Amino acid sequence: MNKQAAFLIGSVIIMAIFALFTTLNESVTLMQINPEPPAPPHPDSTNLIYQHHVRDQGEPNDQLVFIKENVTKTNQESLLISSLPIYEDRGDQCKPHDQLVFIKTHKTGSTTLMIIVEIYGYYHNCSFLFNAKDPRQGHIRYIKVDLTTLLPPLNVSMGAYNEYVNQFDMSAVHIKYDRTFLQTVMKKGTKYISILRDPVKQFESAFVFFGFAKGNGSTETKINKWLNRPKPEVKFLNNNQILDLGLPAKYFRNEARVASHIKKLSRELDLMLITEYFDESLLLLRKLMCWSFDDIVYIKQNARPDEKRSLPLTDPLKDRIRKWNVADSSLYKYFNQTFWKKIAAYGPSFRQDLQYFKEKQTRLYNLCVENEITAGHRTKYTVLPNATDYCTLRVEMKEPFNRIWLRQQKQNSLT
Repeated sequence: MNKQAAFLIGSVIIMAIFALFTTLNESVTLMQINPEPPAPPHPDSTNLIYQHHVRDQGEPNDQLVFIKENVTKTNQESLLISSLPIYEDRGDQCKPHDQLVFIKTHKTGSTTLMIIVEIYGYYHNCSFLFNAKDPRQGHIRYIKVDLTTLLPPLNVSMGAYNEYVNQFDMSAVHIKYDRTFLQTVMKKGTKYISILRDPVKQFESAFVFFGFAKGNGSTETKINKWLNRPKPEVKFLNNNQILDLGLPAKYFRNEARVASHIKKLSRELDLMLITEYFDESLLLLRKLMCWSFDDIVYIKQNARPDEKRSLPLTDPLKDRIRKWNVADSSLYKYFNQTFWKKIAAYGPSFRQDLQYFKEKQTRLYNLCVENEITAGHRTKYTVLPNATDYCTLRVEMKEPFNRIWLRQQKQNSLT
């Protein structure tokens, strides 16, 4: 190779190195001027409102449109959109389930859970089990039930009983658990759930709510007096939870029959919620049904204000209540133990999800509730003026039921 050729090759190499250096330098400069944008925040780390698009059949997930908005009580009245902050995460891309029977037990926080189910069913056009003769509440409480008892499902005429079969999506009223009947009227694949409360707390709550604590004297004194001469025929004060769940009263003190019924419930129910761990229970419900966090947020309903609550009961009286409610005590003990196994199986995100859900609850209250009012022995709420429909359904206790009843009744009359 002669000197001229070597010089040319060397020049080309030097020019290439210079060009590469210039390109790298420009890239670094651009990165310094326009750094890579940070990862977007958690969808719920700012105040967001979303417009809810009810999914069509076959559409796997709700469609969400996020709108950035600084939400406070002062500007809430100006919001014309239909909801509140949400973080939509359905886990493993499961499909939301629309068929659910909630066996509503008495004095267990069940009204709040009923409203959660009703709101979901209202938005998803579900047919509900209702007593056709009870337009105020729809309960099918302690009566003989058959197809003639029911308000027809959507788009079915009153009296066309053959068309009632396997056509209902949801139930959230008081109805005694009868799996054979329910499987006749509910759609295939329906999930079954209920809720239990510590029998001591449930008994005391029922004792006050149903009027046995009226008059002078402490609730404790009155309960002791009642237990001295108990009246087994008073359904609400005699193992009422297991009664609602289908065990006849004549077996309450038959240990073998109680144990057999509890095992039956364990096989047949998909989830037993626990009142004392209500938020934790709702996370399990959300996972079972593949619902969103937004589907399970709530305003606590039908609860006693603190100043109306009885003083703590003594340990001897608690023991008396448990012995009287022996079947309920066994029922609660069993499902309280299995509950924590379900929590353990939830997965590593449980604590994070629970904290997120509690924060969401606080935002819901601040966004929707104007005042708390004590009415008798219950706390009621007033919704903010010009509130969104989302708030109205959660604050006004009767609103979800009234809308569902009227829709179902109206569509039946048009068929």
